[in-house]
Amino acid sequence: MDGGIPHPSLELRHYRYFRVLAEELHFARAAEKLGISQPALSQQVRHIEAILGAVLLVRGRRKVELTPVGVVLFEQACRVMEQVQRANLEVAEVASGKTGKVQIGYVASAALSGVLPRIVYDYRQQRPNVQILLREMDMLKQLHALHEGELDIAFIRPPVPDIPEGVSMLQILEEPMCVVLHKDHPRAREPAVDIKELVNDTFICTHRSPGVGFYAITPAICAQGGFVPRTEVFSSQASILISMVAAGFGVALVPVSTEAFAPSDVVFKRLLGTTVRSSLSMASSSRSRSPAVRAFVQACRQWSDRLQSQTT
Repeated sequence: MDGGIPHPSLELRHYRYFRVLAEELHFARAAEKLGISQPALSQQVRHIEAILGAVLLVRGRRKVELTPVGVVLFEQACRVMEQVQRANLEVAEVASGKTGKVQIGYVASAALSGVLPRIVYDYRQQRPNVQILLREMDMLKQLHALHEGELDIAFIRPPVPDIPEGVSMLQILEEPMCVVLHKDHPRAREPAVDIKELVNDTFICTHRSPGVGFYAITPAICAQGGFVPRTEVFSSQASILISMVAAGFGVALVPVSTEAFAPSDVVFKRLLGTTVRSSLSMASSSRSRSPAVRAFVQACRQWSDRLQSQTT
């Protein structure tokens, strides 16, 4: 029994000293390369041998040779130092935001606008080793997931009545709304449509959560036309909403940026009689400490500045 006294073990510096000495097989050259004196290096080698209880070197007049134990230690020292170098590199990359993971939630209109894909593309050009996870989600679920740490970034369409504590918002884009009509709608051939002319139409929405997103915007626009809209909900996805217009279930109010993805059976028309606009915003948690996430937030700020400068 050893009485519970811990045995000394090799430290990282021991592996570094021995690897350089084993590569040089010359005490003076190795000491110079390590930046220490030759007597100090000799002392370190004797200390290593004492720890291991084995002779590592055969010291001749003109050369130094490794013993079988020394050969094994040299191989292990090379592996240890390589692992340390890899670990330092990986830590540095994570710390600089070059690697890591960013979990992004989004509403469909964020993708349909083209803004989200462009932000992600630019970000990945700069940080190709960062893993990007994208999830289409309802806005309120996004904000809850963001607050719970299940998402890093959320792309939403305000308004949202209650922003969780610790969640900050950045407006990326503000744009006019337009109306989606079936190509056979009586107003389909007009260059623009006054909202008052849609008083008898059914408005297709993605949800009926009061004060949230498009369901807040749609009544606000119709109120400027002097009526309360009749609404139907078929799907929470904006892309399905437009498909429902194509199927003849009604009309829909959407941001103008979604027009690029229009099916052939619908037309997008500029709205008259309203000043209501839609904004696309990025939400993030102030608690996030991930450099990769912070870099993504910064990329969104740059896009926000760029888009706002184009409209002023």
